[in-house]
Amino acid sequence: MNKDRIQRTLSADGTQIAARVYGQGLPLILLSAGPGDSETSWEVLLPFLSERFTCYLLNTRGRGLSADHPDHSPQRLVEDVVAFADALGEPVGLVGWGSTLWALVAAEHTATISAVAAYEPGANEVMSEEVATCLSEAFIRMGELVAEGRLLDAARVFIEKSNVIYTPEELAGGTPQEFWEAAAPNIPDFLHEEQQMAESGQPGPTDPAVLTKITVPVLLLRGSESKPWFVDSLRHVADHLPNSHQREIVGAGHFGLHTEPEAVADELTRFFTSVQQPA
Repeated sequence: MNKDRIQRTLSADGTQIAARVYGQGLPLILLSAGPGDSETSWEVLLPFLSERFTCYLLNTRGRGLSADHPDHSPQRLVEDVVAFADALGEPVGLVGWGSTLWALVAAEHTATISAVAAYEPGANEVMSEEVATCLSEAFIRMGELVAEGRLLDAARVFIEKSNVIYTPEELAGGTPQEFWEAAAPNIPDFLHEEQQMAESGQPGPTDPAVLTKITVPVLLLRGSESKPWFVDSLRHVADHLPNSHQREIVGAGHFGLHTEPEAVADELTRFFTSVQQPA
């Protein structure tokens, strides 16, 4: 695929935000997931979407081609997405995966975002004690390894603790390991964002008061084999969104975008073509 098409804009604080652009058709902004950049997050799904959509693989500050800034607070990440969407000058769909739900809140702040799709957003409100303890231990150890400059080891620590969020089949297939190892250089920024989110004092992105303000159509996707936390999270998010639609990807877990890309793309295509109209 041609990687020469790049779209750039400035966020509210002057940080340059960039996205590689693929395909043609109705515009979709695809957000980076977890520690990954947008290219790593969507590379498997992209060929199925770029046949029908203009796909903007957007990286918020500090990732991919975007410039960095010390402030990675939730407000700034939302501003990055809003600025980029508004610069396109036409209605656009927004797609996120897992921990990117903060950025999906951008739909509340601009009329340019006409619809949102989210694959398995995780809601802290319904996180079990087992999952919370396991992830807390992983993040503490990852922070220690990052401080020592051992980024690849930090990625592997998360995988060692990840059986509470990934299925045995996903872990046996190696897809999560490949993703986290490829994303290892971004782990310092990822931990920085998690820390700033915790320190912000703001309600989280899955707080009912936040979700009720997102009035655009929202497609919520999950895998049929996904762990209980994601099943409970999807139900929680759907219960508080004014205009949500749920679909299940048969045979998939949290990495369904990589293991069942055609099925995920089909659901996204049906949703966005039904709710978006060309400018």
